[in-house]
Amino acid sequence: MKWSDAPGRTVLLQQQLLRDLSHELRTPLSRLRVACESEQDLEQLRERISREVDGMQRLVEDALQLAWLDTERTSLPDEAIQVQALWEMLTENACYESSWPASQLHCAVDASCWVRGHLNTLAQALENILRNAIRHSPQGGVVMFDGRRDGDFWHLWLEDEGGGVADEDLERIFSPFIRLDGSRPGDGFGLGLSIARNAVQRQGGRLWAENAGRGLRLNMLLLADLHGDNDDAPAPTIDMCRPQIA
Repeated sequence: MKWSDAPGRTVLLQQQLLRDLSHELRTPLSRLRVACESEQDLEQLRERISREVDGMQRLVEDALQLAWLDTERTSLPDEAIQVQALWEMLTENACYESSWPASQLHCAVDASCWVRGHLNTLAQALENILRNAIRHSPQGGVVMFDGRRDGDFWHLWLEDEGGGVADEDLERIFSPFIRLDGSRPGDGFGLGLSIARNAVQRQGGRLWAENAGRGLRLNMLLLADLHGDNDDAPAPTIDMCRPQIA
C-alpha cells in the first residue's frame, strides 16, 4: 500500500477493530444476562457483575488505545529513558497484579542501556509484553529480560517459558483479537501485543517474535540515546493515571 493510501488503511483497520470489538463484547454480555437470570445470592451476583464489567472496561480501553495508535499523527516527543529503571518500575506493578515473586522476573539489561522514546508509550509496550509473558508462563516459570547494543540501537528481548508458538503464528500474535489454539497456557483479549507493536513502531522501533529456549522471545529494537552514560540523568517517572492496558 502506498503512503497516499494510509488514511484508507486506517479506516479499514478501525472498521475491522469495531467489528471484532462488537463480537468480543457478546461473551461477557451473555454471561451478565445468565447471571441476572440465575438464583445466585446477592454477594455472588455482585462479584460476577463487577468482574464482567471490569473485563469489558479493559477491552474497550484496549480497543480505543489500539485505534489511537493506528491513526496517523505527528511524531511523539521523545526523551532519554533508562531501561533498567523502567523495568524495575513495571515489574513492581506486575508482581502486585499477578502475585508473582520478583525472583521470577530476571533482568540482565545493563545500567548503561538508555534509549530514546516517548516514556508513557514505551512503558505501555513493555508492560504489555511483560504481562503477556507472565500470563502464558507455567506456575514457577521464569521471565528473562536482556539486551545488547547494536550500532545506533539497543536490541532488547523478553523471553518466557510458556512453550512458544507455531512458526506460522509468530506474526499472527500481533494481530488484534488473535488467540491461539491453547498451546500456551493463559488467556486474554488478544490486544496486548498488537498495542505493544504499534506503540514501538510509533517511536521508530521494531517488535517481533521468535521461538527460543523453552518459550517465546519478543524482540524490540529501539534507538539508543547517545548521551546515555550521563549518571546524573533522572530515572523515568511514569504517569500511572493513564489507562491500564491488558
